[in-house]
Amino acid sequence: MIQIFPELVVTIYSRVAFDTEERAKEMVNYLLAHPRFAPDRAGEYEPLRRLTPARFEQAVASLVNRAGQERNPERVFSDHIFTRKCRPSCSFSVQWARLPHVAFRLSSYSVEDKFIQKAEHLNEWLSFAFGLLDRHEAWYASYALHEESQRKNFLEWFVLRRQVGDQKIAGKRGSGVGVELERGIPGVYWGNYFGAFYVGWFGREKFKELPCVEKRWLENGGIFFTTAPTPFDWNTPAARQIQQAVKEHLGEDAFYDFETVRSSVRELEPIPDRMRPEQFQTPRRVPDFPFKVSPPHSQTKPIEEQLAYARQAFESQGYTLIEEDGCT
Repeated sequence: MIQIFPELVVTIYSRVAFDTEERAKEMVNYLLAHPRFAPDRAGEYEPLRRLTPARFEQAVASLVNRAGQERNPERVFSDHIFTRKCRPSCSFSVQWARLPHVAFRLSSYSVEDKFIQKAEHLNEWLSFAFGLLDRHEAWYASYALHEESQRKNFLEWFVLRRQVGDQKIAGKRGSGVGVELERGIPGVYWGNYFGAFYVGWFGREKFKELPCVEKRWLENGGIFFTTAPTPFDWNTPAARQIQQAVKEHLGEDAFYDFETVRSSVRELEPIPDRMRPEQFQTPRRVPDFPFKVSPPHSQTKPIEEQLAYARQAFESQGYTLIEEDGCT
């Protein structure tokens, strides 16, 4: 059962790290400078500490994550959480991730959906979120109700735990899929932001004729556009038509194909325990990013070893290899 939270979530893809006192203070100050959404608790682990002026420096130190870096040089991820208990309730997860071990850091900012039912409140939240794009120097961001993001990027599937004779012992697994921006754009949502890099990659002229409900060019060179009048209309026939038109206009091969992947997984499951649904996705069209990703040594395995494992796992279930093409 997928758990749906009543909130609008802004997910930001960034390569910025709040790894200095100055940058971390700027972020914490920005959050506290907006009384409507200012958090009252912060920390890396539950229970979160109350965020007061006296604990401002503690919040900054946790966001920098200096201690975590010193304790474990191979550590790749860490999240600093800010929450607001009073109305409107908010939850902010600011990710620390080590570069070049990952391509992008994913941070999320959510507000309760009751608050944004009024147009003026939605615009207030969007204005706040646009400031977050600047502080993260965002490359890409999605604006979606939790239900929409789960429907478009969350999958539950069966994996093969072991086989006893002809009986397959399967277990269930579920997670977000297709969310790695370096492998393709995760989808088209109610609200979408493409930074200056993507505007240049697709071509600014493409966005001038983009099918959408509302479009805003931001001062940072990026563009924000919506596919429905409100976040609550994301699944109407009109919204779905616009979302598909956006993909066709910019090129469907640049976007994660969730429905095809889900169909392939359903046809083949239980899939080998170590395989991910993304491995059923045909390669997406991606830009030439001006950076390299180098996974930690502990996570690096030769592609030949990965392919050999995948072949063995499928052949053990009675499948026959038809073709091996490059890395798939």
